[in-house]
Order: sequence, then structure tokens, then C-alpha cells
Amino acid sequence: MLIGRKLGMTRVFTESGESIPVTVIKASPCFVIDRRTEERDGYTAYVMGFGEKKEQRVRKPVLGLCKKAGIPPVEAIREFRVDDTSVFDVGEKVPVSLLQKGDRVNVVGFSKGRGFQGVVKRWGFAGGPASHGSTFHRTPGSAGAGTYPGRVEKGKKFPGRMGNNRVTVKNLEVITLDEEKGLVVVRGAVPGFINGLVLIKIDDNIDVSARKELAKEKLEKAKVEAEREKVEEKVEEVVVEEKAGEKKEEKAEAKVDKKEDKVAKIKDKTKKAEKKEEKVEEKVEEVVKVEEVVVEEKVEEKKEEKAETKEGKAEEVVVEEKVEEKVEEVVKVEEAVEEEKVEEKKEEKAETKEGKAEEVVVEEKIEVRVEEVVVEEKVEEKVEEAKEKAEEKAEENVEDKEEDTKKKEEKIEAEKEAIEAKNEDVEEKKEEEAEEVKEEAIEAKTEDEAKEVKDEGEQEEKEAEEEEEENQSKEKGDS
Repeated sequence: MLIGRKLGMTRVFTESGESIPVTVIKASPCFVIDRRTEERDGYTAYVMGFGEKKEQRVRKPVLGLCKKAGIPPVEAIREFRVDDTSVFDVGEKVPVSLLQKGDRVNVVGFSKGRGFQGVVKRWGFAGGPASHGSTFHRTPGSAGAGTYPGRVEKGKKFPGRMGNNRVTVKNLEVITLDEEKGLVVVRGAVPGFINGLVLIKIDDNIDVSARKELAKEKLEKAKVEAEREKVEEKVEEVVVEEKAGEKKEEKAEAKVDKKEDKVAKIKDKTKKAEKKEEKVEEKVEEVVKVEEVVVEEKVEEKKEEKAETKEGKAEEVVVEEKVEEKVEEVVKVEEAVEEEKVEEKKEEKAETKEGKAEEVVVEEKIEVRVEEVVVEEKVEEKVEEAKEKAEEKAEENVEDKEEDTKKKEEKIEAEKEAIEAKNEDVEEKKEEEAEEVKEEAIEAKTEDEAKEVKDEGEQEEKEAEEEEEENQSKEKGDS
């Protein structure tokens, strides 16, 4: 009781290498739209729907049935007569797993239509001779005119429409199943063209309710496994994110180390520049001290010369003039030296200003980089907090899903226990009924025996009465 679509034929190889011709049928999605009951309709059957279709392309009566059943609009509707309609509910999806490998099914479909054909193709007539001179090749011949009964009987084979008839192929073996894609692979050919609708009738000896319960268990297990796989994938994603975060942290640390190395190099350069400035200042001070010593020596020499030249005023005047000249020369020399020193100091100050400007720029760069490092540390702290929160959420989700899976397993176990209890009750009822039947049989036997005993007693009484009557009659005759 499945509706399917014929996808085409192929072949399958067995383990021994045998090639088996098979037909692939897509039998999903298949829904229960309605149920026919004995009280309302006079018979029991399932109304099944197959496939999915756009709502605007479905007739309104069919659309109303689908909405009432709570299913999407279906492509085709068929009825299946059954004895019990309590197995499936309205709106329930019928799984392909009702069938199993090795089952035998009957497949119903409409054969390919071949249009209007003659008797040779339609019925396999041999036809007449094909040689020259023959006027009878592929015609049906005489219809029996002028003979008894003088008319064409019903069922006479004539040309006409061929194909497009309802055909049932029985006892086909199920080779394989694909529950995810809803495919049924059957040995042999199936009537109809490719993409044509077919009906799959399951054998009455198959326990459909038990197969349905097995299919439900498989679906629940598949859902649990899918949930576990999702949880594992999320855990793997979290692990990958953690690894990526660790790599980012390593890269950030490497960048920080590089920045620290650059800062250390800049500090070394500034220290070297400071040392050079100190050396230059020391050299300037030494030059100034040497010049002061030279000036003092010259002044003392002049005083001595003045003391020696007291004897003559003229000489003194000349000497004084010469001394003044020399003093002027010394003053000029000293001024030139001082100017050179001033220029050197200006140059040194300019150099020191440039160094200080460079130091300021370097300090600003260091401060900016330090701020960047602080910002990166804060970002890393936030990233770590987000990771911790994500891990906590993932753990909570995993725990919730484990609890859900445990609850589902408990429900499944409870259902199994209920089924076992029902089976036990059924077995107990069967045993009680068997005992009652045995007791009734024993009572019937005892009643039969009692009747036999009574009948025997009545016969003995009758025989005794007959003997008494005979004796009395004999006595009367003797008298």
C-alpha cells in the first residue's frame, strides 16, 4: 500500500557476479489523507496521497482534503482496501521501511499506450504469404459471414487500440531499499512508462504494525545520531576557533615582541646620542679651560715686561704701545676664538635640538605603541571572555541535548515496557482462555459420561421391566 513513480530500469550484480535486471521506484513522500470506515462508507480503506505539488496547481477538493489532514498538497490520490485502518493515523507519513529486502510485492500500473494497431502486432496473427501474387498479407481475413451463427461473436480479435491497460505484475522480489531517498528497487520489469505512477501492494502476511514500530525506532535512532553529530561538529568548531584564537594570540605576542625590540633599539640609540652629547660638552669645557690658562699666562708676561721697562719712560711708552697692540691682537684673537666657540655651541645646540626632537618623536611613537599594546591586551581579554562564554554555552547546549536524548531513550524504553506488558497480558489472557476451554471440555466430557450412565441405567431398568412382564405373562400362561 504505497504509491510510487517508476524512475527506470538498471541492473544489479550479486556477490557471485550474477546480473539482475531491476526497476527503481521512488515511493516517498506518501501520506495518509483519509480513512474509509464501515459505518460511514460501508467498507474499510486508506486514502493515500503521493508527491508534492504547488498549491495553485491542485484542484480545490484535493487541496481541502490535504489541508484537513495537515499535509502539503499532493500530486496523486489512490485508495487501498484493507481490513484494519487503525495502524496509521490521518496525516501520517508512510515510510518506505515498511518493506524489507527479500519481501514479495505486487506492482500495479498502466501499460504503455501504442495507439491503433493491426491484428499482427496486437494479437500476433501470422498473416498471409509475402510472395508475389498474394493479396493477403497482414489482414485479419474473413469474419465468418454466411456461416453459423451468421454474425460476429463477442471477443473476436480485430484491429483496435493497443496498450494503456491496467496491468498487475505479481510476486516481485524487493532487492534493496534506500530509506533516505525513498527508493525501492524491485527485480524485473514494471508496467508503464518512465515517471509513470505505480501502486505497490504489500503481502497480507506481513505485520505492518510491527514494521511501523521498527521504522519509528530507526527514525528516532537516526535523529539522536544526527543530533550527536551536530554536537560533535559544534565542539570541533569551538576547538578550531580556540586554535585560531591561540594562533592569533601567538601572532599578537610576536608583534608585541617585535615592537618591544624596536623600542629597545630606539632607547639604545637615544642613550648613545646622550653619551655623544656628554663627550662633546666635556671637550668644550676642556678647550675653554685651556684658553683661560693661555690668557692668564699672557697677562703675567705683560706685567713682567712692564716691571722690567721702568727705567726709561720712552721705552715704557714704546713698550706700552707694543703691549697695547699685542693686547688688541690678543683681544681680537680671543674674540675670534669666542666667536668660533659660539658658532660651535650653536651648531651643537642645533644638533642637540634635533636629537631632542627625535627623542620626542621616538617617545611619542613608543607611547602610541604602548597604547596599541594595551588595546590589544584588552581585545585579547574580551576575546578570551567571549571564548569562555561560548564554551559555557556549548557545554550547556551539550548537556541539554544529552538530557533530551536521555529523555527520548527513557520514553522509548517505557514504550517498549508497555508493549511487553501488553504482550504479557495477551499471553495471560490466551492461557486463561485455553484453561477455560480445557475446563469446558472436561465438563462436557463429564456431562457426556453422566448422560451415558443415565442412558445405561434407563436401558437396564427397561430390560428389567420387560423381563418382569415376560415372567408375569409366563406365570399367567402356566396358570
